[in-house]
Amino acid sequence: MHLITQESTTFFRWITTFALLLVASGASAQTTDYRGTMEFQEHCASCHEASIPGVRIPSRAELKAMPPTKIFESMTVGKMKANAQGLSEKQMRRIAEWLSGRSLIEFGRSKAAMTNACLDKGKLGDPLTGARWLGWSPDQTTNARFQSADAAGLDAADVPNLKLKWAFGLPGAASLRSQPIVGGGWLWVGSDNGMVYALDADDGCVHWSFEAKRPVVSSISIGPMVGSPGRFVAYFGDFGANVYALDAETGEQLWSVKVEEHHAAAVSGSVVLDVSGNRLVVPVGSWEEPMALSQNYECCTSRGAVVVLDVNTGKQIWKTHTLAEEAKPLWKNSSGVQQHGPSGAAIWSAPTIDPRRNAVYVGTSNSYIPVSDGGASDAIFAFDLGTGKLLWSQQLLANDANDFGCGPKPEDYQTNCPDKKLGPNDDVGAPPILHTLKSGEQILIASQESRTITVLDPDRNGAIIWQSLPSDRGTATGGNLGPADDGELLFVPLGFTDDHGFESSEALEAEGGLVALEPETGRRVWTTIIAKPTDCEEPASRYCSSANQAAVTAIPGVVFTGSVDGTMRAYSSGDGSLLWAYSSNRAFKTINGLEAHGGSLGGPGPTVVDGMVYWGSGYAILGTTPGNVLLAFDVESK
Repeated sequence: MHLITQESTTFFRWITTFALLLVASGASAQTTDYRGTMEFQEHCASCHEASIPGVRIPSRAELKAMPPTKIFESMTVGKMKANAQGLSEKQMRRIAEWLSGRSLIEFGRSKAAMTNACLDKGKLGDPLTGARWLGWSPDQTTNARFQSADAAGLDAADVPNLKLKWAFGLPGAASLRSQPIVGGGWLWVGSDNGMVYALDADDGCVHWSFEAKRPVVSSISIGPMVGSPGRFVAYFGDFGANVYALDAETGEQLWSVKVEEHHAAAVSGSVVLDVSGNRLVVPVGSWEEPMALSQNYECCTSRGAVVVLDVNTGKQIWKTHTLAEEAKPLWKNSSGVQQHGPSGAAIWSAPTIDPRRNAVYVGTSNSYIPVSDGGASDAIFAFDLGTGKLLWSQQLLANDANDFGCGPKPEDYQTNCPDKKLGPNDDVGAPPILHTLKSGEQILIASQESRTITVLDPDRNGAIIWQSLPSDRGTATGGNLGPADDGELLFVPLGFTDDHGFESSEALEAEGGLVALEPETGRRVWTTIIAKPTDCEEPASRYCSSANQAAVTAIPGVVFTGSVDGTMRAYSSGDGSLLWAYSSNRAFKTINGLEAHGGSLGGPGPTVVDGMVYWGSGYAILGTTPGNVLLAFDVESK
């Protein structure tokens, strides 16, 4: 017998009405919206992270194990209603979805809820042969994001004729941050709705779906199943630092391991297989940085790491942190809360594998607190692939630190961050690119959020060859997921500050552009400026911008780049002239029968395989426009 209280009945009616409103409005989940963790820290953490004698209060870990509806119910009609007074419904929703990693409303995320299950499609072909794109970049040993002519299956003459073939809705998603990968006639993609989907690459029907423990924003890698010829494994990580191995054809879980225990640890960059296919290289980041905005948070103790796993079992082979020392207590802020450091130097992007030197390269983000970290933040690291030993590191910007914990007012700085020098926040947000010169020598190319490009010598312990901002105009310091390199030129996405010098961490008001550079010298070959859009929906949004945040994709003769306003554009790699543009910030009719809407482009660039182009629309990071649609294009004549 179930006891139905008046409160639970009220909540049921309220949540049913709320669900109808969300579906009608095309709303999406905010499971990775950083405002959720900031609001938790500000309004909830002082109790849920404290130990009060005689009082039983669920810890953060216990809350994370609860369904979002239970957390939300507690704040709206339950025991925490009085404590949650003053919070808006949006704030409570963000807190519940952030903690649980799940949408407040169940959208029917699995294959069973979709109308386009694959029927009589046959088995998965060999994804490791023929045309393919199986990671952040087609080649993980360069991370150049360049697809060859044979694998791309289209050229500059075809691109103006690209037309939408199908649209697939990812229920409850808000950001398409997982690079779609293609091989053997199948497509795999992760979602911040906590699911991974295997689709048919041609018509988008669903082969299988898998529910992870937390949102999946990393890209997926495919490798052979050792000891089982003709079978393959899909590897990926989630936003709770869990790593998974699935049968690529059936979606059956083979193993799962947690690679970092810190409460804010995450795997958001792609996991990468080494050349042998026997080891999986995992980048570890964290989302602790925005938590420092709360003056009652003990900032900060997380640190980046590289973990290498055995592909058969998930057993750890080695693990090396970017910060050699664990954080220690430093000082107390104006609220009397202990602050720790050094911390940060998280890894947000895919590692680059260097078989020639048996090395793995990664780029790091800023320090989470303004103290010396030995040059770990904003740096390129080289580790021995076999042992994890640090080979060398090169910091690209000294004193790079977030100042979130220093307080909102200038007078707070001296109290909270006494005598600390703060550099600008300029993370290395993209994987290092290994470029081979005509001489056969190699250089390593690093790209920072400011669009600053640094070229290093991997044979001289990362010595800097040249470093430059590739524009005469001021560029913004956020939202750069990286350039592409076609072997001749480097193509860097641009986002400019406005006339008043406005800069934002994730969205921009001014124009965007694209610049082509010679990697060896940094000489600019051409620059294209993209006019600010004039056709945005009213009222005009600050995110109505042509600023380019998403990663660039290149094929012979063509460069694809995506903007904050949701427009994907293709340019001639020879002279920067526009070949094609498609605006995705609108509603779509989907093949799987679900409502879907496009939004900002700020994650991975397009995947180009066998005459088709795939990309996701939606990037809800600190206020940019959410979306939940995966789009597939082919040439109209086909």
